[in-house]
Amino acid sequence: MKKKLIGILLFIMTSHLCALAFPITNSDNNVVGQIMIVTATEGQTLSQLGLQYDVGRDAMRSVNPGLDPDKPLPVGLPIIIPTRFIIPAYTHEGFIVNLSEMRIYYFPPNTNTVMIFPIGIGKAGYMTPLGMTFVARKMKDPYWIPPESIRQYNKEKGIILPKIIQGGPDNPLGRRAIYLNIPSYLIHATNFPASVGSRGSFGCIRMTENDIEQIFPLVAKQTPVRIIAEPYLAGWSNGVLYLEVNKPLNEDKLNLQPLIQPVLLTLIRLSLQHHVDINWKKVEYALQNQTGLPTVVSDIEDKSSSSFFAINSKPTWPQSTTLCQYSHVCQP
Repeated sequence: MKKKLIGILLFIMTSHLCALAFPITNSDNNVVGQIMIVTATEGQTLSQLGLQYDVGRDAMRSVNPGLDPDKPLPVGLPIIIPTRFIIPAYTHEGFIVNLSEMRIYYFPPNTNTVMIFPIGIGKAGYMTPLGMTFVARKMKDPYWIPPESIRQYNKEKGIILPKIIQGGPDNPLGRRAIYLNIPSYLIHATNFPASVGSRGSFGCIRMTENDIEQIFPLVAKQTPVRIIAEPYLAGWSNGVLYLEVNKPLNEDKLNLQPLIQPVLLTLIRLSLQHHVDINWKKVEYALQNQTGLPTVVSDIEDKSSSSFFAINSKPTWPQSTTLCQYSHVCQP
């Protein structure tokens, strides 16, 4: 079984439209991948590049601000592809679904590998429930019975949904579905791939058809699924501290302190454990810019990564923020 899984993963990583799959060689290092810069060619859009490199729509917009994701890019324009990630600090088993990142991490059993995919998540008011669950079943060409609330929502927009939509290419669930042990919540493909990496579902987790096809044969019943909403992640790799800051979901914007404080404490723990100093100005800039990229926040520069963003010259954090408990910058 182990050889079969490894063979499938090798095929995935060498195919044209490949998953982002990375070996986990050291349990202390939870930062994987590298940031890429590509040059736009004629007719390319930001959304197309995101699909090509398996990066979500909103993630592409965050690191390439000011660009319309659906308009052709100027030929020759450098485009950042955010393909460096901090693996959330949980057991490497099954799925970790981080709604704040709009990203899913899958750990194929017996491989010491992580596969990372963009996901579409529920629009405001339709959040996927947080916590632990597991895979109840999976289905090819699933049929869909739209809940009455969704039928009514579409009816108000002039769309009449049938009570049952049969499986096939026009089904909103796509050609593959992984059912969670939470009634009415699935990880599924979509016939609207542009929605992957943004908020557009009614609580289900959307993947591109290509992505879910790659993990579908690997996933078994009872596979654990951990659903979290953590916009701030701390990382350590090769002697360097990282902080990843994603734009918080609207539901979290009024109460960020419980999300920020544990990550700052993790940074402190890592700095003490590895005898590396934290550069608190870099932490502040990362929190301000919210690029979603793992950012170096220690005083040892990582030569394998580059800084692509112009940062503000003056911090603007109010003295009431949690960060000021740890940084001298906010003090009078």
